[in-house]
Amino acid sequence: MEIIRKISSEPDSFVEYFKKIWSYRSLIWVFAKRDLKVKYAQTVIGMGWSILQPLTALIIYSFFFGFILNWKADNLPFPVYVLSGLIGWNFFSYIVYQGSSSIQDAGNTIKKIYFPKSILPFSKMVIALVELVLSLLLLIPLLIYYKISISWNIIFFPLAILFNAICGLLPVFWIATFAYKKRDLFHLLPYLVTFGIWFTPVFFSTNILPERLSFLMSFNPMANVIEFWRWILFSFGEFEWVWIINFFIVTALCIIGMYFYNQKESEFSDYV
Repeated sequence: MEIIRKISSEPDSFVEYFKKIWSYRSLIWVFAKRDLKVKYAQTVIGMGWSILQPLTALIIYSFFFGFILNWKADNLPFPVYVLSGLIGWNFFSYIVYQGSSSIQDAGNTIKKIYFPKSILPFSKMVIALVELVLSLLLLIPLLIYYKISISWNIIFFPLAILFNAICGLLPVFWIATFAYKKRDLFHLLPYLVTFGIWFTPVFFSTNILPERLSFLMSFNPMANVIEFWRWILFSFGEFEWVWIINFFIVTALCIIGMYFYNQKESEFSDYV
Protein backbone atom coordinates (compact mmCIF):
# COMPACT_ATOMS: atom_id res chain seq x y z
CA MET A 1 0.00 0.00 0.00
CA GLU A 2 1.45 3.34 -1.03
CA ILE A 3 1.80 5.95 1.69
CA ILE A 4 0.78 9.44 0.61
CA ARG A 5 2.64 12.20 2.42
CA LYS A 6 1.29 15.70 2.33
CA ILE A 7 3.84 18.45 1.75
CA SER A 8 2.83 21.93 2.82
CA SER A 9 4.45 25.25 3.64
CA GLU A 10 2.13 25.55 6.65
CA PRO A 11 3.69 24.95 10.09
CA ASP A 12 3.20 21.49 11.54
CA SER A 13 0.65 20.93 14.24
CA PHE A 14 2.20 20.75 17.68
CA VAL A 15 1.71 16.99 17.87
CA GLU A 16 3.35 16.49 14.47
CA TYR A 17 6.19 18.79 15.50
CA PHE A 18 6.94 16.69 18.58
CA LYS A 19 6.86 13.57 16.43
CA LYS A 20 9.43 15.12 14.11
CA ILE A 21 11.67 16.07 17.03
CA TRP A 22 11.52 12.48 18.20
CA SER A 23 12.32 11.23 14.69
CA TYR A 24 15.35 13.53 14.46
CA ARG A 25 16.47 12.98 18.06
CA SER A 26 19.77 11.42 16.96
CA LEU A 27 20.80 14.85 15.65
CA ILE A 28 20.77 16.16 19.23
CA TRP A 29 23.70 13.90 20.06
CA VAL A 30 25.43 14.58 16.72
CA PHE A 31 25.34 18.36 17.24
CA ALA A 32 26.26 18.04 20.92
CA LYS A 33 29.33 15.89 20.19
CA ARG A 34 30.39 18.24 17.41
CA ASP A 35 30.09 21.31 19.64
CA LEU A 36 32.00 19.61 22.47
CA LYS A 37 34.88 18.84 20.10
CA VAL A 38 34.91 22.42 18.81
CA LYS A 39 34.65 23.92 22.28
CA TYR A 40 37.69 22.12 23.64
CA ALA A 41 39.74 21.98 20.46
CA GLN A 42 43.28 23.35 20.76
CA THR A 43 43.15 23.51 24.55
CA VAL A 44 45.66 21.90 26.88
CA ILE A 45 43.31 20.64 29.60
CA GLY A 46 40.26 20.08 27.36
CA MET A 47 37.14 19.31 29.36
CA GLY A 48 39.05 20.25 32.49
CA TRP A 49 37.84 23.78 31.77
CA SER A 50 34.35 22.63 32.75
CA ILE A 51 35.75 22.07 36.24
CA LEU A 52 38.20 24.98 36.35
CA GLN A 53 35.59 27.63 35.46
CA PRO A 54 33.14 26.86 38.31
CA LEU A 55 36.10 26.32 40.62
CA THR A 56 37.36 29.84 39.85
CA ALA A 57 33.90 31.31 40.48
CA LEU A 58 33.65 29.32 43.72
CA ILE A 59 36.97 30.67 45.00
CA ILE A 60 36.11 34.27 44.10
CA TYR A 61 32.61 34.22 45.62
CA SER A 62 33.71 32.33 48.72
CA PHE A 63 36.63 34.68 49.34
CA PHE A 64 34.80 37.93 48.69
CA PHE A 65 31.39 37.19 50.20
CA GLY A 66 32.31 34.50 52.71
CA PHE A 67 35.70 35.70 53.97
CA ILE A 68 35.69 39.47 53.42
CA LEU A 69 31.97 40.24 53.92
CA ASN A 70 31.52 37.29 56.32
CA TRP A 71 28.21 36.20 54.84
CA LYS A 72 26.78 33.02 56.35
CA ALA A 73 24.53 30.26 55.02
CA ASP A 74 22.77 29.00 58.15
CA ASN A 75 24.10 25.52 58.97
CA LEU A 76 25.76 24.88 55.59
CA PRO A 77 29.45 25.76 55.00
CA PHE A 78 29.59 28.79 52.75
CA PRO A 79 31.71 27.21 49.94
CA VAL A 80 29.28 24.27 49.77
CA TYR A 81 26.36 26.70 49.70
CA VAL A 82 27.92 28.68 46.86
CA LEU A 83 28.87 25.65 44.76
CA SER A 84 25.40 24.14 45.06
CA GLY A 85 24.04 27.44 43.75
CA LEU A 86 26.57 27.69 40.94
CA ILE A 87 25.72 24.20 39.70
CA GLY A 88 22.13 25.18 38.95
CA TRP A 89 22.88 28.71 37.79
CA ASN A 90 25.66 27.71 35.37
CA PHE A 91 23.43 25.01 33.88
CA PHE A 92 20.70 27.61 33.34
CA SER A 93 22.95 30.36 31.95
CA TYR A 94 24.72 28.02 29.51
CA ILE A 95 21.40 26.89 28.03
CA VAL A 96 20.20 30.50 27.76
CA TYR A 97 23.39 31.88 26.19
CA GLN A 98 24.14 29.04 23.80
CA GLY A 99 20.55 28.05 23.05
CA SER A 100 19.51 31.59 22.15
CA SER A 101 22.33 31.95 19.62
CA SER A 102 22.13 28.38 18.29
CA ILE A 103 20.08 29.36 15.22
CA GLN A 104 22.61 32.01 14.18
CA ASP A 105 25.55 29.69 14.91
CA ALA A 106 24.05 26.95 12.72
CA GLY A 107 23.04 29.28 9.89
CA ASN A 108 24.87 27.35 7.18
CA THR A 109 23.51 24.02 8.39
CA ILE A 110 19.84 24.99 8.49
CA LYS A 111 20.08 26.38 4.96
CA LYS A 112 21.32 23.05 3.62
CA ILE A 113 19.26 20.41 5.40
CA TYR A 114 15.88 20.22 7.06
CA PHE A 115 15.36 19.27 10.71
CA PRO A 116 13.20 20.68 13.52
CA LYS A 117 15.11 23.71 14.74
CA SER A 118 14.31 22.87 18.37
CA ILE A 119 17.00 20.23 17.98
CA LEU A 120 19.62 23.00 18.26
CA PRO A 121 18.77 24.33 21.77
CA PHE A 122 18.22 20.74 22.93
CA SER A 123 21.76 19.88 21.82
CA LYS A 124 23.08 22.84 23.83
CA MET A 125 21.16 21.51 26.82
CA VAL A 126 23.04 18.20 26.48
CA ILE A 127 26.38 20.04 26.60
CA ALA A 128 25.20 22.00 29.64
CA LEU A 129 24.28 18.69 31.28
CA VAL A 130 27.78 17.32 30.68
CA GLU A 131 29.27 20.41 32.31
CA LEU A 132 26.84 20.13 35.22
CA VAL A 133 27.96 16.56 35.91
CA LEU A 134 31.61 17.64 35.84
CA SER A 135 30.83 20.53 38.20
CA LEU A 136 29.24 18.08 40.62
CA LEU A 137 32.65 16.43 40.94
CA LEU A 138 33.82 19.57 42.75
CA LEU A 139 31.39 18.75 45.53
CA ILE A 140 33.21 15.54 46.44
CA PRO A 141 36.30 17.10 48.10
CA LEU A 142 34.12 19.71 49.84
CA LEU A 143 31.80 17.06 51.23
CA ILE A 144 34.77 15.05 52.48
CA TYR A 145 36.45 18.12 54.01
CA TYR A 146 33.30 19.36 55.80
CA LYS A 147 32.09 15.81 56.58
CA ILE A 148 28.71 16.34 54.93
CA SER A 149 26.51 13.49 53.76
CA ILE A 150 24.29 13.56 50.70
CA SER A 151 20.60 13.65 51.57
CA TRP A 152 18.14 10.88 50.72
CA ASN A 153 16.30 13.60 48.82
CA ILE A 154 18.81 12.94 46.04
CA ILE A 155 16.22 10.57 44.56
CA PHE A 156 14.59 13.75 43.18
CA PHE A 157 17.76 14.55 41.22
CA PRO A 158 16.08 14.01 37.80
CA LEU A 159 13.33 16.48 38.74
CA ALA A 160 15.94 19.12 39.62
CA ILE A 161 17.57 18.59 36.22
CA LEU A 162 14.20 18.84 34.47
CA PHE A 163 13.10 21.99 36.34
CA ASN A 164 16.50 23.59 35.74
CA ALA A 165 16.48 22.71 32.03
CA ILE A 166 12.95 24.03 31.46
CA CYS A 167 13.90 27.33 33.14
CA GLY A 168 16.76 27.61 30.65
CA LEU A 169 14.76 26.60 27.57
CA LEU A 170 11.88 28.96 28.39
CA PRO A 171 13.73 32.21 27.49
CA VAL A 172 15.50 30.47 24.60
CA PHE A 173 12.27 29.70 22.72
CA TRP A 174 10.71 33.08 23.42
CA ILE A 175 13.82 35.06 22.51
CA ALA A 176 14.50 33.04 19.35
CA THR A 177 10.86 33.50 18.28
CA PHE A 178 10.83 37.27 18.54
CA ALA A 179 14.46 38.21 17.91
CA TYR A 180 15.34 36.32 14.74
CA LYS A 181 14.63 39.42 12.60
CA LYS A 182 15.83 42.14 14.95
CA ARG A 183 18.64 41.00 17.23
CA ASP A 184 18.45 43.66 19.94
CA LEU A 185 17.43 41.05 22.52
CA PHE A 186 20.61 39.08 21.85
CA HIS A 187 22.68 42.14 22.79
CA LEU A 188 20.58 42.71 25.91
CA LEU A 189 20.62 39.06 27.01
CA PRO A 190 24.09 38.98 28.70
CA TYR A 191 23.12 41.94 30.89
CA LEU A 192 19.82 40.34 31.87
CA VAL A 193 21.48 37.07 32.87
CA THR A 194 24.30 38.82 34.74
CA PHE A 195 21.76 41.02 36.52
CA GLY A 196 19.56 38.02 37.26
CA ILE A 197 22.14 36.29 39.46
CA TRP A 198 21.73 39.13 41.97
CA PHE A 199 18.06 38.21 42.34
CA THR A 200 18.81 34.52 42.80
CA PRO A 201 20.30 33.08 46.03
CA VAL A 202 23.42 31.65 44.39
CA PHE A 203 25.97 33.21 46.74
CA PHE A 204 23.71 34.96 49.24
CA SER A 205 21.16 33.61 51.67
CA THR A 206 17.60 34.86 51.52
CA ASN A 207 17.81 35.78 55.21
CA ILE A 208 20.00 38.78 54.32
CA LEU A 209 17.06 40.34 52.49
CA PRO A 210 14.63 42.61 54.33
CA GLU A 211 11.65 40.56 55.48
CA ARG A 212 9.27 42.60 53.36
CA LEU A 213 11.24 41.66 50.21
CA SER A 214 12.10 38.02 50.87
CA PHE A 215 8.76 36.84 49.45
CA LEU A 216 9.95 37.99 46.01
CA MET A 217 12.15 34.90 45.81
CA SER A 218 9.03 32.78 45.55
CA PHE A 219 8.25 34.45 42.20
CA ASN A 220 11.71 33.78 40.78
CA PRO A 221 11.72 30.28 39.21
CA MET A 222 15.51 30.10 39.28
CA ALA A 223 15.48 30.89 43.00
CA ASN A 224 13.13 27.92 43.37
CA VAL A 225 15.53 25.75 41.33
CA ILE A 226 18.58 26.74 43.39
CA GLU A 227 16.76 26.10 46.65
CA PHE A 228 15.48 22.80 45.27
CA TRP A 229 19.06 21.77 44.44
CA ARG A 230 20.15 22.44 48.01
CA TRP A 231 17.15 20.59 49.38
CA ILE A 232 17.79 17.43 47.37
CA LEU A 233 21.55 17.50 48.00
CA PHE A 234 21.69 18.38 51.70
CA SER A 235 18.09 18.65 52.97
CA PHE A 236 18.86 22.35 53.28
CA GLY A 237 15.76 24.37 54.08
CA GLU A 238 12.20 23.20 53.83
CA PHE A 239 10.34 21.83 50.85
CA GLU A 240 8.12 24.58 49.41
CA TRP A 241 4.91 23.85 47.52
CA VAL A 242 5.49 27.01 45.48
CA TRP A 243 8.25 25.07 43.70
CA ILE A 244 5.64 22.72 42.25
CA ILE A 245 3.36 25.61 41.28
CA ASN A 246 6.18 27.45 39.52
CA PHE A 247 7.34 24.23 37.86
CA PHE A 248 3.98 23.87 36.10
CA ILE A 249 3.82 27.59 35.26
CA VAL A 250 7.32 27.55 33.74
CA THR A 251 6.57 24.32 31.86
CA ALA A 252 3.37 25.77 30.41
CA LEU A 253 5.15 28.96 29.32
CA CYS A 254 7.97 26.92 27.81
CA ILE A 255 5.52 24.81 25.77
CA ILE A 256 3.73 27.95 24.58
CA GLY A 257 7.07 29.47 23.60
CA MET A 258 7.96 26.29 21.76
CA TYR A 259 4.65 26.48 19.90
CA PHE A 260 5.41 29.99 18.62
CA TYR A 261 8.96 28.85 17.83
CA ASN A 262 7.44 26.10 15.68
CA GLN A 263 5.25 28.64 13.87
CA LYS A 264 8.20 30.86 12.99
CA GLU A 265 11.05 28.43 12.41
CA SER A 266 10.41 28.16 8.65
CA GLU A 267 11.51 31.82 8.41
CA PHE A 268 14.75 31.41 10.39
CA SER A 269 16.91 30.50 7.39
CA ASP A 270 16.03 33.83 5.70
CA TYR A 271 17.63 35.84 8.52
CA VAL A 272 20.82 33.93 9.41
